[in-house]
This record gives sequence, structure tokens and C-alpha cells, in this order.
Amino acid sequence: MSKRLRFVHLGGALLVIASVGCSKGGTDAPAPASTGGGGGVPVAPAGGGAPDSIDKLTIPELTYSTASADVDKGKATFVAKGCVTCHKVGEGKLVGPDLKGVTARRDIKWIEKMILRPDLMIKQDDTAKDLFKTYMTPMANQNVDPVNELPFLLAYLKANEA
Repeated sequence: MSKRLRFVHLGGALLVIASVGCSKGGTDAPAPASTGGGGGVPVAPAGGGAPDSIDKLTIPELTYSTASADVDKGKATFVAKGCVTCHKVGEGKLVGPDLKGVTARRDIKWIEKMILRPDLMIKQDDTAKDLFKTYMTPMANQNVDPVNELPFLLAYLKANEA
């Protein structure tokens, strides 16, 4: 195989690896024991498909745990979902904003919507639009499960509030 062809194959392989790292799927983590039992409407409407407006986006009612095991699962989910590619927690901005104290700066429902549907938020929410203007990079939709992953992520972010 020629040097040029090997270089093309290597470049293609690196591109695939990089894209997988930036769009990781879900974790196998179960819901924290302290979830509120699932009241609320799924993120996608009953008729199928995704909502086309943040006003139609409904998040299940959840109680966020402060248990250290749940915070640790949140940190693991933060890493597994690839959030660390763009965000730091307490170490300054990276591609996106530093998330230390985000639960003190933003309303919890806003954070939930931003995590679950950043694509809609950037188009329809003024604060998200301002963040996009500041960081010039849209937040990727990591397909966070609203029942089995979101509570852990919020537990981790809440634990890093101060």
C-alpha cells in the first residue's frame, strides 16, 4: 500500500473516532433511587417525532439526588456522553462555558431543556442564543435520556454549584 493511501486511511479512521467521541450515545446507568416516579410527559410528543418548539417540550417531574453514588454516576454520564469534550466544571471555559455553578445561575427547567434539546433552545431561547453568540459553537444534542440519565447529570451539576 502506498504512503499516500495509508495516510488517507489513517485520516479517515481518525475522523470516525473523533466523530464518535463527540456524539456518544447513552449510558447503561439506571435511574437514581431518588427519582420522583415519572410524572410528566415524555420529551417527544405521544404522536411520535420530536417537538418543534421549546414550549411543547415537557420534561418528566424528577427529584434530583444528593447521594454521592448518584453524583458519581452523573459525573460518569457527563464523561460517557462526551460533555467533557466541550465543558469543564470549575476549570474555566473550554469550547463551551464552564458549568461550575450553572445550577445557581440558571433555572433548573432551563438547564433540563438545554441538555435535552439544545437544537431547539439555540433557535428559540434568548439566553441560549446569547450563549451561541458568545461561544460560536452550538451545543450538540447528546440524546440524554430524561428519566435514566438526566437526574444523574443534574445531581453532578448541582453538587458543583458552589
